[in-house]
Amino acid sequence: MPITPNFSTSQTLGVPESINFTDTSTGSDVNIVTRHVYMQAYDGTFLVQEGTTTDYEIWDYAASTITFDVLPKDYALLITVEWLGVSGIFITSKQYTLGFTLFNETYDYQTTQNLAANPALFNDNNFFNHKSEFRTAIDAGNQAVEFASDLYNAQLAYDKATDMRIASRYLFNTNS
Repeated sequence: MPITPNFSTSQTLGVPESINFTDTSTGSDVNIVTRHVYMQAYDGTFLVQEGTTTDYEIWDYAASTITFDVLPKDYALLITVEWLGVSGIFITSKQYTLGFTLFNETYDYQTTQNLAANPALFNDNNFFNHKSEFRTAIDAGNQAVEFASDLYNAQLAYDKATDMRIASRYLFNTNS
């Protein structure tokens, strides 16, 4: 049966800079020897690991999974995986628009833990308003990805949440 290309992605708690890829294709093609993975941001730039000189990462066909350390923050990306034959001959590809939000999701859960440990935070220094705005920014980015494959607006929302996370000491009084 000919190959039907497919892949999935995930992130691992504690390693938000990494994207895990799993080839979930069905069928086969004896001509395939490698894959190229393109991780493109809304502005046309490509995320690659340090030291990579191409716009893509190489994923050996013998490996069903691979992890790339490419994320400095949360990103909405157009991910394209190409399956290639000898001499880089294109065979097939698959593409998804995906959001990678583990930096901000992890921080959001930390604010939940802080609130549970100190319920007085709910009314302190606009904690709840900031937490709600933070959660809304993450969710807005996810909706832009899921509903419209809209990298631009997703990235704007993710960047809003990232800015809040970076400025967290001014927004979330976790010293109470």
